[in-house]
Amino acid sequence: MGTLTRRTFLPLAAALGLSRDALAQPRAWLPGLQLYTVRDALAADPDGTLRRVAQLGYLEVEPGGMAGMTASEFQARLKRHGLAVPSVHAGYDGLRDDLDGVLREARTFGARFVSCPSVDAGERRTADDWKRVCGTLARAGRTLRGHGLALAYHNHDYEFVPYAGGATPFDLLLRETDPEDVRLELDVYWAAKGGLDPVRCLRDNASRVALLHLKDLGRDGATVELGAGVLAMEQIVRTALAIGAKHLFVEQDDSADPLRSIEISLRFLEALPADVRPQRG
Repeated sequence: MGTLTRRTFLPLAAALGLSRDALAQPRAWLPGLQLYTVRDALAADPDGTLRRVAQLGYLEVEPGGMAGMTASEFQARLKRHGLAVPSVHAGYDGLRDDLDGVLREARTFGARFVSCPSVDAGERRTADDWKRVCGTLARAGRTLRGHGLALAYHNHDYEFVPYAGGATPFDLLLRETDPEDVRLELDVYWAAKGGLDPVRCLRDNASRVALLHLKDLGRDGATVELGAGVLAMEQIVRTALAIGAKHLFVEQDDSADPLRSIEISLRFLEALPADVRPQRG
């Protein structure tokens, strides 16, 4: 038998039903946390909370608000605890009306990505409304790209509810914006709540997904710790890495003990197979 090279192996693997995800070379990634998860603790004790986040092993965070601080004050605390900020959230109003302010804030944190976390219901009543939203996001994304930053859009479940004509806001976002201008921060919990298979959604939008919110779906519909819900979390992480997602953030919207919850979720990730578990630096 001749030498089996990658070029000859790929068609054979396809014939055997192996996915490209299974063949993709894994890459190292750092454990990240969306700080909205610990919002109450952060407001009450910023330094103590950030210290604990770092002690648990998180190396990257995504702010979900400023907890009463200025961006400069917040960044100083994050730096003190060795927490990097690859992505910041910026409200739709800011992206529309104060892009200079968004740029200043992103630069203060040293972020490479700016993510729009949601769009108010009053701005998205009809498909035409949503097309205007897409136009705003596209313009903001082009401007940010000109300054070396990338814009991403973070989904909830309403993006998967069709308008009267049949198209969903998610469909229109993909159709009305250029992938270079508007990337995706896929929240796998909300995608599942919207009726999608998160793994399939990742594969179908491989050229768009730059960031991920890792959040598990409990049998009662609540957000739960990773591994405690029904989502195929290992496959989600593996697929995200295979398609080139840049940063993955643990998030849990509600918890009786958020600091305990983020520890459970990180330990779950650290127990994944060696090729997909997060690295500690």
